[in-house]
Amino acid sequence: MTILNKISAEEAKNRVDASLSLLVCIYDDDKFNSHAHLEGAIPMSEFLKLKPDLAKNTNIIFY
Repeated sequence: MTILNKISAEEAKNRVDASLSLLVCIYDDDKFNSHAHLEGAIPMSEFLKLKPDLAKNTNIIFY
């Protein structure tokens, strides 16, 4: 079951810094690289490559 929760930017940063969550930008590579990159984030294209190997309980934060 997928559970969706809204969290603050501070909470997201704390989770990513503690390696508790994966931060994924929903934009394509061009926009990610030029406008939407947050520290610790990966672009959607990278996420899609990792997705088959991620554990089902992986905590993912999309922005």
